[in-house]
Amino acid sequence: PFAQNGVLYQSFWTLTANQKAHTDEARRFAKKKGLASTQLLLYAFMMELGHTPLDGTTSEEHLEQDVELMQRLQRGEKIFDEEELGWFSRLLGIPGH
Repeated sequence: PFAQNGVLYQSFWTLTANQKAHTDEARRFAKKKGLASTQLLLYAFMMELGHTPLDGTTSEEHLEQDVELMQRLQRGEKIFDEEELGWFSRLLGIPGH
C-alpha cells in the first residue's frame, strides 16, 4: 500500500543485519557478476526487490562503487535472475523465494 502512494522503503542496518551474505560462495558469485564485494551484492539484491538501502559509508571508494551499482540497475541491468534471487534469499534465511 505504501508504494502505491509513492512511499519508498529504505532499509537500515542492511549490511550489519545480514552477515550470512558474506560467505565464500557469495564472494565468488559477486565476483562473477562484476561486483567488488558481497556488500554490493546485498545492495543489488535489496534494490532488485524494490528496496532503497541507506548508504552510510564514510569511504569515498565505497560510495563510488555503490553509485555505480545503482546506475547499472537504473539502466535496467539485472544482477540476479529468478533462480539466483531464490538462492540468495535462502542463503539469507528469507522464506518464500
